[in-house]
Amino acid sequence: MRTAHQDIAQTSTEAKKGTVIFLWVALSVIFFHFVLYIVSCSLLLTQAAEVNSSFAEGAVKDHGLYMVMSSVSLLRGYLIISACYVIVLFPIVKLWIGKKQFTRKSIILRTSFLMLISLSALIFRMMVFKPYFVAQWIPEWQSQIMPGAPGVLKSITLWTLLNGIPIVILLVVSVFWMRFLVSLPKAMGNIRFKLAPIMVTAGIMISLSICIKILQSSLTKDSEKPNIIIIASDSLRPDHLSCNGYDRKTSPNIDKLAAQSQNFTKCFTPIGSTLESMVSLFSSQYPHSHGVRQMFPSKKVVDRVNNESPKLPGILADSGYQTAVIGDWCSAIFNEVPMGFEDVQVSEFDSFRIWLSQALYLSHPVIPLYFDNKFGYWLFPKLESFAHYLRAEVVTDRAIAKIKYRRNKDRPFFYTIFTGCNHFAYHAPYPYYEKWTDPNYKGPNKYQVHFDPNEFVSNPSWDNPYTSYTDEEKQHIIDLYDGCVSRFDDCVGRILETLEQQKLMDNTIILITSDHGEDLFEPNTTITHGVSFNGGDQGNLVPCILYVPNMEPKKINQLVRNIDISPTILELTEQPKDNRFEGVSLMPSIRNKQHSLGLSFYGETGFPFIQRKIPGEKVLKTPSMDQLTYVDKDFDFHIVLKDMHRDAIISGKERCLRTEEWKLVFTPGTQSPIHRLYHIPSDPNCMKNVSNENPEILVRMKYHLWQWIISGKESNSSEILEGKMPEEYEIPSRFQNIEFSLDNEDPST
Repeated sequence: MRTAHQDIAQTSTEAKKGTVIFLWVALSVIFFHFVLYIVSCSLLLTQAAEVNSSFAEGAVKDHGLYMVMSSVSLLRGYLIISACYVIVLFPIVKLWIGKKQFTRKSIILRTSFLMLISLSALIFRMMVFKPYFVAQWIPEWQSQIMPGAPGVLKSITLWTLLNGIPIVILLVVSVFWMRFLVSLPKAMGNIRFKLAPIMVTAGIMISLSICIKILQSSLTKDSEKPNIIIIASDSLRPDHLSCNGYDRKTSPNIDKLAAQSQNFTKCFTPIGSTLESMVSLFSSQYPHSHGVRQMFPSKKVVDRVNNESPKLPGILADSGYQTAVIGDWCSAIFNEVPMGFEDVQVSEFDSFRIWLSQALYLSHPVIPLYFDNKFGYWLFPKLESFAHYLRAEVVTDRAIAKIKYRRNKDRPFFYTIFTGCNHFAYHAPYPYYEKWTDPNYKGPNKYQVHFDPNEFVSNPSWDNPYTSYTDEEKQHIIDLYDGCVSRFDDCVGRILETLEQQKLMDNTIILITSDHGEDLFEPNTTITHGVSFNGGDQGNLVPCILYVPNMEPKKINQLVRNIDISPTILELTEQPKDNRFEGVSLMPSIRNKQHSLGLSFYGETGFPFIQRKIPGEKVLKTPSMDQLTYVDKDFDFHIVLKDMHRDAIISGKERCLRTEEWKLVFTPGTQSPIHRLYHIPSDPNCMKNVSNENPEILVRMKYHLWQWIISGKESNSSEILEGKMPEEYEIPSRFQNIEFSLDNEDPST
């Protein structure tokens, strides 16, 4: 009896000891995270005080309460982290103390030490795998992890340190808690006994449900109509794919597909900006027809597209296709203009409040440390709208799941997968950021291009620092971009592998493309898109690799447009063409690559968020972005172009007409219109204006370009170079005297 009483007393003492340790571990963890929360909020206030723009003033005046409530909502993340830490650290601290005497101070010190060790390990992990997060806070930060080590050895070592050791710790902690649960009183055992039949029954029901679904799936016959998948990466240049002659093997998976496909090497988008270009692709219309002509459209313009424009996904849905678009923050446009897609799995549209939320979340380091994952995207849905979150790999996982587990397999599907892999500022996780870069590089753009968002908003010459970059600096940025290409290629490879596993390659049309190209320090450019036609074709050229099962592969070097893609897909699926389409089917060239479509490219620039530059010319000066736009409270806080600037923005665009041999660019000048003529075969980077040497070509190109600008009439290459010409024509005055009024009395402000 004495031994039993002693055992009970000892058990009671151990329980009290455990309770005290648990309590002080919990209090230490909560206090640690509370301090971290206060410091993060202070960091946000400090950063906000340094911002000088009308948007910053509006954020405080009109969105202060929203920011406060958003900050408070982040506390749930801190509480979840605290709970997890308590669960993990309590067993470790208890085992560490053992049977020794302890004090509150010893518990707090042990817990704080373990917290700091854990936080340091997580920060180190982020530095290795996602260093672009750190680069946002410390642009000059540099790190070389195991320089010179073989790739396999480096990967194994890093996995062991950053994944293996934490897994072992979690296993030890799991054993502790399992032993704890097993040692619960008999009363708990009675509860477990009562619950056992319910749990067994639930398990049987779930198993039967899964078996039925698998059986149904196996008995369903796939549709005989061809499936369609478009895989796109924002800002992907076709000339940086190795299948198109690039000297680096950036795209082995796309190369393999291209070898079986119709590879159109000269495919142009009529406008180098995401929203406008994607609407053109799926509506087969020029921007002046569908109405979206810059990246900050009004609700009226968005409603017009949704109500009036033709839509390829809608046409296919009406003919029995399952349609879906899956993407990240670059695909958020489809929340506003779904283009007929039935299932839209993309981020929230890029409104002003999304911008504010991004600034808020980035000021809290715990978010990228703990919540850049599927659970984090569920807990904080806005994370999916930020450029550094919702990684392309996650989008690819969702696309693969959509392909594997789609319902109604007797219906064909049309899926579009659109990621921001190649978008500025060219950030990518390990190992892509070091795949092509020089390990000895030292500079502010180590892991991504450094830029100041405040300057982007308030200064149209924010890219000026890039003009003074050395060749080494420029090459490093191009190397980062190529790492992004390789990352996209790996995502494509995983999707293609899934299609092969599902035995869908023989009945699926696949298109690899983009919304636009990218300037990468070509002559008279820096790093952007859609603001000029300087430097060559790189800003408007997009990949157009079209895989059609059982079609003889070929490389087609004719000039085509992305507005030609929808008519081509409809012909391939034997659907009638919408008479509102402005593109043409490419099938004649696919059947016979010698067949000339005689197409010409007409293009316009997008929103002028960078000041154009032409050596020796005085070009139109444009105000900053925060002067041209406002936050529309009646349109879900979207950033919208002010009505007072709409006509000036449209008239102030650069326009381009290009044939196989010639390229004419119109640029609004401060005194008169500027026209530049380039001979592409001898001058692909458009360095020399040959207007004076080719007056007849200049006159013809000018006439047909202005017919398109004024009335939307386009001409084919033979009409441009050989057709009849009128004796004279006039350039409207609105293109010669362009002014931006900065009168703040405009009602839209």
